[in-house]
Amino acid sequence: MNRIKLLDCTLRDGGYVNNWKFGKKTIQSILKRLSISNLDIIECGFLTDKIYEENYSLYSDTLDISPLLVNKNENTLYVAMIAIGEKEIHPKRLSQAKDSVIKGIRLTFHLNEKKKAFEYAKILMEKGYLVFIQPVGSSNYSDGNLLTLIKEVNSLKPYAFYFVDTLGTMYQNDIVHMLSLIDKNLDDGIVLGYHSHNNLQLAFSNAQEMMRFPMKRDIIMDCSVYGMGRGAGNLCTELITDYINHSIEKRYEVIPLLEIVDECLIPIYSKTPWGYSVGYFLASTMCCHPNYASHLLAKQTVPVRIIGSLLDQIPEDRRKTYDKEYIEGIYQKYQEHDVNDMEEIEYLRHELAGREILVLAPGRSIKSKKKAIKSYIKENKPYVIAINNIPEYPVDLVFIGSERRYKLMKDKLGDYNILLTSNITERTENARIVNYSDLLNSSIDVSDSTGMMLLKLLVKVSVKKAILAGFDGFKKNPVWNYCDENMIGSIDSEALSKKNKAMNVQLNKRSKEMKISFLTPTKYKID
Repeated sequence: MNRIKLLDCTLRDGGYVNNWKFGKKTIQSILKRLSISNLDIIECGFLTDKIYEENYSLYSDTLDISPLLVNKNENTLYVAMIAIGEKEIHPKRLSQAKDSVIKGIRLTFHLNEKKKAFEYAKILMEKGYLVFIQPVGSSNYSDGNLLTLIKEVNSLKPYAFYFVDTLGTMYQNDIVHMLSLIDKNLDDGIVLGYHSHNNLQLAFSNAQEMMRFPMKRDIIMDCSVYGMGRGAGNLCTELITDYINHSIEKRYEVIPLLEIVDECLIPIYSKTPWGYSVGYFLASTMCCHPNYASHLLAKQTVPVRIIGSLLDQIPEDRRKTYDKEYIEGIYQKYQEHDVNDMEEIEYLRHELAGREILVLAPGRSIKSKKKAIKSYIKENKPYVIAINNIPEYPVDLVFIGSERRYKLMKDKLGDYNILLTSNITERTENARIVNYSDLLNSSIDVSDSTGMMLLKLLVKVSVKKAILAGFDGFKKNPVWNYCDENMIGSIDSEALSKKNKAMNVQLNKRSKEMKISFLTPTKYKID
């Protein structure tokens, strides 16, 4: 049977909460009690290029840690971490493992830093350290990328290889898939580790799932006392030790861990709390770095429904790496156009309840396929919404999301029922207004496409099915892209091609939330 090892990372991962300023006495107290608790592996903090200061769990050499371990447990492995890209220290500057109480080094890195990480690993192994290879966000790797990395890890032969749920998005079936893939391909002599985050409150149950998985190799599970860690935090050391004591065998002393909570962590928690929140849950479900949610939560001006909307605007390729300036830009754009549209949302929810919705976009097909559209309206009597145009059909609502389009149409709107987005500053008195920022999409090339904004709004008001006409897709010749030549915009064929791809992405995204079908010919395809 495999040997389960627990690695406590309170002083390292927990340091994201208090900038690693625990205080020397607290660091000593935590290390002492973790040692008494018989933890298998204790991570003492980060190794960085900063000058060592005794009140921080940041060290400039492994020798800095030795004086802090006044109650060393001979059965415990003491380790530290080098995080490439976070002021890491070059391993050549570290002392030999034989001269230090630290016998293992964990290396964490992004995929584009892999070459540097493997160079560091070789130096550390030559110095006698046990090396843990720990790629950031590996739970989000494609199977191909993961298998390529495993092949290189097998050649390196480190002590351990980790899969890391950096964004806290893994469910139990994801755990099983990852374990099956790694265990089948990883060298039998390499220990497998798992670092979780608790965004979905699943760190504890996922740890149990890992323990049940049939493997012969040893496994390591990271945890921290009271779950201390950035954002939603981690697997709680006190919970998993107690579970193993009762379900497998008595190994750990839990009371010293509770003393750490009581004496060391509650004062920190009272000032800077961590743990599950709706914001972190939203970040996880959207595969976003938790700091995006933290940034918006810290504003204390953004309701939860808006946080979800703002996170949804982050492009897929920017979600996994935190960019403070980028999310701040999204927030400020939201503030510029923020209106209270609860009354309009409730009106639409009531107005559209149980109705079949026909959406008429301004593609040329709403003219060329006039007979089919008229026949559909006559037979099905749908609620008809026109986007940025007034077609030759009965229309229940005209939706406009562009200031330019509104200026072209305003003299023709007459007594139509009009719905505008809040970015349109010049408005008729009878127009209803919905929040522009709430409806923006994550694909940059069509983030403010009125058609995509309307579909997002329909989902928001609980529409279950939409029939689309005039969603033709962009052709290279811009003259053929709209029912009205006055609407012609971009003539850049590359830009139009990007728009087609982005529109298809957003249509498929919306199709997972409501049923979408096309009444007129289109370039787009629902998978």
